[in-house]
Amino acid sequence: AIGIESNLAEKLKNLELDPNKNYHIGSGQSSDSLAMGNRNGVLDAQLDFARNNPNIILEFKTKTKNIDYFLSIDLPPNILVCWSLNPQTIIKNEEHFTASLDQRLNAARQLSSKGVLVGFHFHPIVHYETYEKDYTEIAETIISMFSPIEIGMVSMGTLTFIKPAIKSLRSLGIPSKVLQMPMADAAGKFSYPLEIKENIFKTVWNAFAPWHNKVFFYFCMEDKKLWQSVMGKCYTSNNEFEKDLFFSVSSKITSQS
Repeated sequence: AIGIESNLAEKLKNLELDPNKNYHIGSGQSSDSLAMGNRNGVLDAQLDFARNNPNIILEFKTKTKNIDYFLSIDLPPNILVCWSLNPQTIIKNEEHFTASLDQRLNAARQLSSKGVLVGFHFHPIVHYETYEKDYTEIAETIISMFSPIEIGMVSMGTLTFIKPAIKSLRSLGIPSKVLQMPMADAAGKFSYPLEIKENIFKTVWNAFAPWHNKVFFYFCMEDKKLWQSVMGKCYTSNNEFEKDLFFSVSSKITSQS
């Protein structure tokens, strides 16, 4: 069963934000922001929250093509809609009941044409025989479909598990090959060995070379060594990272308004 908040608007109204601070707030981190549409007014509640708090950037994360509601209404400028992307072979075999790669990219293109800032999360990137070719092709497609001024951010991350998640996946019996991946300890979790991660990230990072100074790129919960070896830089604190992210994304929002 899928639970949908019945009083989200009230809960959001009760949130007290510091008007002198900036906030990047993500919706759909462990679910999907757009999968259920506006049932129980959940999208309206979030959009009103963004309108009433101009010092936030509200990010919707999705793997759907379900953008009809957003296309049909006026949207506040301080929202960002991001799609999680993988090659079609991964979507077909692992991301069951989600939109195809083409459908996701086309949905992003439609919202971008409406003036909505969009972004992409390459997370989780999966290491397999033809991953270099497949992820490079996605990057090239994005570069051909969008201008960098239309893109708020591009993030990268790999498959990472906590022990209970591995146990849960095995108990569900869902056909999947993700647990066949080579695993190494990663700050108390399980993920690819550092050497494999470095090759993975360099592949995607290098594929986006034309956008390196035009779009905000970041790694999602990855080791500082990877930031330095792949991007040649590393943030000294989360506050520094969030400040840079907010400035970069908000400047794109301002330019689109």
